[in-house]
Amino acid sequence: MKRIFALIFTLLAAATVSARQSYDVSQNWKFFTYDESNAVTVNLPHTWNNDALGGRADYFRGTGNYLRYIDMLPEWQGKRIFIRFGGSNAVTDLLINGSHAGQHRGGSNAFLFEITDLVTFSGRNLFWVMVNNSQMIDILPTAGADNAYGGIFRSVEIIVTEKNIINPNLNGADGVTVVTTEVGEHSVRGTVQVDLLTDNVRTSEVEVEFVTPDGRVVARQSGKARNEGGKSVANVTFNINRPEFWQATENPALYDVNVRLSVDNVVCDSVTVKTGFRNFTYTSEGLSLNGKPFMVRGVIMHRDRSLVATAVSADNVSDDLDIISEMGANTIYVVGGSMGREFYDECDRRGLVVITGIPFTGSTILNYKGFYNTESFRNNGIQQLDETICQLRNHPSIMAWNLFTEMEIRGESPIPYLRTLNSRAKQLDPSRLTIGLSNQDGDINFITDLVVWSHTFGWIEGQPEDITIWQRQMHTHPDWSTLRSAVAYRCGGNILDQSEVLEKPVASGNIHPERWQTHFHDTYLRSLSADSLFWGSFVNCMFDFGSVNTIGGDGTGINDSGIVTFDRQTRKDSYYIYKAAWNTSEPFIHIAEKRWKRRREATQTLTIYSNLPSVELLVNGTPIEAVEGVGGKFVWENISLMPGKNTIEAFGEGLSDKATIEVLTNTIIL
Repeated sequence: MKRIFALIFTLLAAATVSARQSYDVSQNWKFFTYDESNAVTVNLPHTWNNDALGGRADYFRGTGNYLRYIDMLPEWQGKRIFIRFGGSNAVTDLLINGSHAGQHRGGSNAFLFEITDLVTFSGRNLFWVMVNNSQMIDILPTAGADNAYGGIFRSVEIIVTEKNIINPNLNGADGVTVVTTEVGEHSVRGTVQVDLLTDNVRTSEVEVEFVTPDGRVVARQSGKARNEGGKSVANVTFNINRPEFWQATENPALYDVNVRLSVDNVVCDSVTVKTGFRNFTYTSEGLSLNGKPFMVRGVIMHRDRSLVATAVSADNVSDDLDIISEMGANTIYVVGGSMGREFYDECDRRGLVVITGIPFTGSTILNYKGFYNTESFRNNGIQQLDETICQLRNHPSIMAWNLFTEMEIRGESPIPYLRTLNSRAKQLDPSRLTIGLSNQDGDINFITDLVVWSHTFGWIEGQPEDITIWQRQMHTHPDWSTLRSAVAYRCGGNILDQSEVLEKPVASGNIHPERWQTHFHDTYLRSLSADSLFWGSFVNCMFDFGSVNTIGGDGTGINDSGIVTFDRQTRKDSYYIYKAAWNTSEPFIHIAEKRWKRRREATQTLTIYSNLPSVELLVNGTPIEAVEGVGGKFVWENISLMPGKNTIEAFGEGLSDKATIEVLTNTIIL
């Protein structure tokens, strides 16, 4: 303990009428696992599982300890003190000066502890955080391909407030909920629910104002709340005429909702949240957003990336969303848990639609189960669902709550529990749809409002073209044809694996040729894009992700089913299939199979992906007769190359791309 240095806060002047202050305490924590004498200094976000990132199947799953001294300022006496964790995995216990402040069970969402009565203002306060990522059968997820990284993987802050406040800990969320009851063409009506913590106050007043994206106050209403046992709720109705709607990337309009709490005509707390007005609906004609048809061009996204695992920064989030937006996707399906608040804030701002929810995940591995029918398991799922919805329901980007991901039926059926989760989601947020990612037939597909079918034809079983057979069955089956469904599909692909022969690899094997992944995605996209039965499709997945349990691959512990590499440095050829089909605003040209540099045959097929109307091709400086592109794909067949190195150039409208292909004069590729 002596080696842990105290950091004294500098009190900053409040810039608002509120006395609420927030102080980031993510720097200079001492971390150790077993022995404090081996403690190292770390900054949050942090994970200790570099071993998992390195592909070790026996990565450390146990308890990590974080220690730091924090001094409380004398000015804070008489106020309320909270500590907010953005996220840690999976069981977190906090001790302050040796006293237990609280425990949180779950590795997705934020959580807070009030520590007012545990801190001292006369000396240093020792904060000791114990985080345990051991395998547990009563904390979701208990299965799934994702690594269970341990650590405090988001930032930590101290929040200082007055005694009478807007509740900062409504299931880990600020106690302000914007509920729209009517989203019409000319007006929006609803209620702002404000959860309060008030001591010895019989009544209090809450004022709410809505500020447009261009800074105009368009609604201001007040309401009173009555105290019952130190807690109260104020429901303030609102009506906004001629609202500016949040219309995805077309117009992601966001409103500021300013909420002020007054006691005896004195403002004692204020909170500002951002929201947007929109309405996702599904009818027999498909999915719509604010009455306009909305076809989902989606990607499935896991929560980790190379080097940092789930301890991602705001810059990491921005970089990922840049790559997704460049491709032209408009929807992100988050699996394995929820992201940090920076992710949803940025999706709101960019107009990217999101599906997110709880990590109720199945497994294809026999010694893992996704569902344990115990009270503690069921309670934890409800807790995580409550937290997810309470913390994220003000975000207009969120279209639906995901309730399950590829859930197997093994042993006791999870279907009754899924019905409970679905009812709970509807109770907490009746304005949103529920959804599941399903890899099997049966009753599980008829619980949520929407279902996304997860397919692997051409990867685990069959051939990519088998998706067309399944589509025909969907159209004619009396039950399936009425399902409100979309399609997700995945196939591995390693940029280091280049094969002369285009044939399906063994998914559980070590070689996953990139060319096969390209063929797989090309087939699926062209088969599904013209099928009106489905409200969208999802590439499963956007980025490679860490998975030491994945069977197959090159032994690095990476699931290579992404269309962008784990480190985000390389867009695979399959990425450009979608950019050509989905991104109509940013012209580009990409020569496919550039990484297949050395080839045996002199006669080759050359493929280029581009969203230009036409592309010109030069081979060793000689123009090749133009071909017509189909859906952004230009194919030249039977192109004769010379022995040795050949230069391939594609250009159009001032853009170009270049590749070098070597035709070998012997049959051995070194």
